[in-house]
Amino acid sequence: MFRTKTLVILALMLFTLVTPVLATHADDEAESVGTASVQDDQATNDSVIISLTGISPAGAGSSYLASLVSADGETILELGTASVSLPVVHGVVQGTGTMDLVFGSGSANYDGANLLASFSRIKITEEPAGTSIYSDALPGDAVDEIKEMLDDIASLNSALDTAITSAQSAQAESDTDGINSHINAVVAAIAGVGSLSDSINAHAVAAGGAATDESGITDGVTGIATMTSNINGWTAAVKETSEDDILSQSSAAVAQIFVDKVVNDLSAARNGWDADNSGSVDATAGEGGSAQAYSVGQGMATFTLIAGDLPAPEGVTAVVVVPVATPTPVV
Repeated sequence: MFRTKTLVILALMLFTLVTPVLATHADDEAESVGTASVQDDQATNDSVIISLTGISPAGAGSSYLASLVSADGETILELGTASVSLPVVHGVVQGTGTMDLVFGSGSANYDGANLLASFSRIKITEEPAGTSIYSDALPGDAVDEIKEMLDDIASLNSALDTAITSAQSAQAESDTDGINSHINAVVAAIAGVGSLSDSINAHAVAAGGAATDESGITDGVTGIATMTSNINGWTAAVKETSEDDILSQSSAAVAQIFVDKVVNDLSAARNGWDADNSGSVDATAGEGGSAQAYSVGQGMATFTLIAGDLPAPEGVTAVVVVPVATPTPVV
């Protein structure tokens, strides 16, 4: 009995010692006020959607300005100004609210450029003072890899779109010669899918390696690998069906049965497949296709804003000034 009480006391003492440490680490993690996500408007990665919550309005005569910043801090793109919308609860205006801003083709500084090609940081400043209130910085190398990965996914989408068009043309044919002509085009269109998938995965892994402390990026690496595996499986089935069941078929009626399967598999590779009949296509094994891979890829470049200024620009070493003692003259 004495030993049991002793162990309990020791455990309580240990918990008392550890708890403040855990609390300290929890306090060190800054709380996010929202996100800024890169999207497609009229071109690739040409739009930003900002959504912040629980923030106070800017001071009287001031406004919030959102800006993208390059990794080296040399280039700044002003996305626009926005105000905070304060909710009213039981007739009382609350002290904090939401701020939403969309930068796109209707914005003043929009030029259709791929924003990931130039920017990896974002800040919200209070103007006209220019004080940074909220910000986030993603590693420049990681954003470069994400941009290249998205370019490859766009190429993959294009290849699958071409294959789908050819397969649908095959559905309209009534003889084997016409069917085979379009099916040969399908096989040619998907010939590079495997190498594109390899390149997509390589860029995803490189992005994760350049941003090991960014869970939004590292989690995306696994998602991308899952999607490319799905796509490779579906396109492999398309190639096998085309070569084994269509091109060697003497009956157009029988061939059309397999052409329908080719169309279905290509559609799954391009837009995903609702395998569990849930009503939506998830970015998971057996469901996600190229469209979902693109969405996951863009999500890897999402900014998570916290209170405070941006860190020092990349490639700039902070200079620490050490005070030098001045000798006291000897009288």
